[in-house]
Parts: sequence; C-alpha cells; structure tokens
Amino acid sequence: MQIAIWTISIFLAMVFLVSMGTLRLVTTVKGKKAVSAIIGFLEAALSITVVAKIIQNASNTIMVLSYAVGFAIGLFLGMVISEKLSRDIYSTNIMSRESREIGQLLRENGFGVTCYNDSGREGNLRILNIISKREHLLKLKQLTGSMDQKAFIISHTLSESRGGFGNLRSRDILLLNNGRSD
Repeated sequence: MQIAIWTISIFLAMVFLVSMGTLRLVTTVKGKKAVSAIIGFLEAALSITVVAKIIQNASNTIMVLSYAVGFAIGLFLGMVISEKLSRDIYSTNIMSRESREIGQLLRENGFGVTCYNDSGREGNLRILNIISKREHLLKLKQLTGSMDQKAFIISHTLSESRGGFGNLRSRDILLLNNGRSD
C-alpha cells in the first residue's frame, strides 16, 4: 500500500514539477524575478524529495514509470499553461513592393496597418507595421502571402503597449472587424 501511495505521489509531483518548470521559464522570460525565484525554490525542494525516493526504490519499475509518465504529462500541461499565459502582442513588419494592396487587404480583414516609406537595395518600398495577438499571426501571414509570396515578414513580441488603434492593451483582442472585437 505504501508503494502505491508513493507511486501516485511521484506521478503527481512530476506533473506539478514539469508544469511549474514551464511556468518558471515563462515568468523568467517576462522578467518576473520574484515569481521565478519562488517557483524555482519550490521546484528544487520537491525535485530533491522525488529523486531521493526514486533512488531509494530504483528497482521498483512502477515508480520509475510513474516518474516518466508524470514528466510527460507535466510537459504537455506546461505547454498548455504557457500558451494560455503567453498570449503576447506582436509587432509585425512586412516589406513588399505590393504593400498598398497588402495594406488594403489587411485592413479589410480587420488589422490596423501603419505604413512607412523606405528604400532598399532595389529601390523604393513601403514597410507595413501591424500590431496583433499571436493567434492572429498565421492569418496575417496567409493574407500577406496571398498577395506577395516574396514579402519579407518579421515579427517580434512587445513587452508593453500603451494607446494606439482603439487604445489596445495586451489583454485586449487586437483584431477588430467592422468595429466589433472577435
């Protein structure tokens, strides 16, 4: 009975540990030092306890399997948590000779577009800048590709935003259709 309790405890601990490891990584990347340190402390303390118990009972295949299965499920849950927490805002720049048509198409599909005149190696061009949530990047790239498959597209996350089109913030949905949010 004690082996069964430890096996279940190891499984649950590993699910928790690996999920929290992913959360720690997300908070570290976002610069949340205190939260990352607290999660890291809990991870370390629990990890040592779990590993000590596994080493103590290394010949017990079920305990080792519960560790491995807990790790795998924790990894999956960590990815789900990361997706939910990392709904970051992206700034995307599109460089294309077809920028007027792309800009019009993107606006028709609810994206806010800012255009800049610039010049490149082969002459004048326009750069389109679009601010959107990560979940809208695929649609943005597909629409751009439908107009110009050679368009140069670069995206990067924005850590903060203030003001702008519709006074959008990171928690708001940025893709607006006919004045309504999705």
